[in-house]
Amino acid sequence: MVPHRGHRRGTAARRLPGWVVLLLGLALGAASVLLVQLVNNRAGSTDGIAGLFTLRARPAEPAPAKQRGSAPLKPKLDFYTVLPEIETILPERGTRAKTAKAERADADARYILQVGSFGSFADADQLKAKLALQGMAATIQKVTIEGKGEYHRVRLGPYEKLDDLDNAGERLSKLGIKSLRLKVKSGG
Repeated sequence: MVPHRGHRRGTAARRLPGWVVLLLGLALGAASVLLVQLVNNRAGSTDGIAGLFTLRARPAEPAPAKQRGSAPLKPKLDFYTVLPEIETILPERGTRAKTAKAERADADARYILQVGSFGSFADADQLKAKLALQGMAATIQKVTIEGKGEYHRVRLGPYEKLDDLDNAGERLSKLGIKSLRLKVKSGG
């Protein structure tokens, strides 16, 4: 049996006009762009389209004009004063004789070897695995550096004595791995 022309199978009778399809496509595209902007700016940044929907507080007073002859205001950053209290970089092993007496006097300090700092966790984990194959237990410390992103530090230690730190450093240098010697206050 041959179907009648008016009863043709397919979507010809249900087809939407072209302008409706165009408007639906534009609306879907605009909604996806808005969604991407909102997801990208969820950290509090008000750039892009998400900034249009964010209420911003206005400053109470305009910033005072800079007077001639006065020193420029410098921002107070605690990073520069707090970090040296927690971690300090030790000199290379060859200069240890000069500082050995000063290091022994600091009983609350521990020592760490930083073997690498990577932008990706996979690279840090690969180095950690390489060290594990050599019998060295490393840890990965995730840090966020403002303006640069997240880094993954591969570290060995902590060591109680400088001699233990130096022995681990020698093993690393035999493997061709450079390390950074750090003194860490145990209270920090």
